[in-house]
Amino acid sequence: MSRGERMRKVWDWVWPIALGCAVAWGIIQWVVSFAVVPTGSMYPTIPNPCYILVNHLVTEFSPIHEGEVVVFHYPDDTKEIFVKRVIGTPGDTVYIHGGKVYVNGKVLPEPYLHGEPTLGTFGPYHVPKGKYFMMGDNRQNSFDSRFWKPHKYVPRSYIIGSADFVIWPLSKVEPIPQ
Repeated sequence: MSRGERMRKVWDWVWPIALGCAVAWGIIQWVVSFAVVPTGSMYPTIPNPCYILVNHLVTEFSPIHEGEVVVFHYPDDTKEIFVKRVIGTPGDTVYIHGGKVYVNGKVLPEPYLHGEPTLGTFGPYHVPKGKYFMMGDNRQNSFDSRFWKPHKYVPRSYIIGSADFVIWPLSKVEPIPQ
């Protein structure tokens, strides 16, 4: 077998693998990916530890809405990835008092909290244009916008995608309520 024939055989074997890797990388980068949830800040909505499916397309082609669970870069250290619920969108005023969260003066209905009150008084927070106010569902055990310093808000560009499904462990597989 000549050198040219050997190179052709190697190329016939390598290029489909390289193409497959490039396609997989593109899907993970721009379509869907997985994230680890190592803490209980979103419990019971998201059990911990677990893996979740992150949908990148939904936050690219639809507006991010109040109540949506998103994955994002933590504003004070962008190497860290957080999962929280959007409580305030650009232009909103968020205030926490008497066990309730108020957005623009109205009580925010939060069925995902399963009756647990939000303790403490926080705010008011005036959410700037292009930014979001985030809170975990496990309010007594969540490091979220209420406590972050110096950045209280998540810029739109830091949001990676919507947390759609718990995918591991198998006993916990289910959609994440939005």
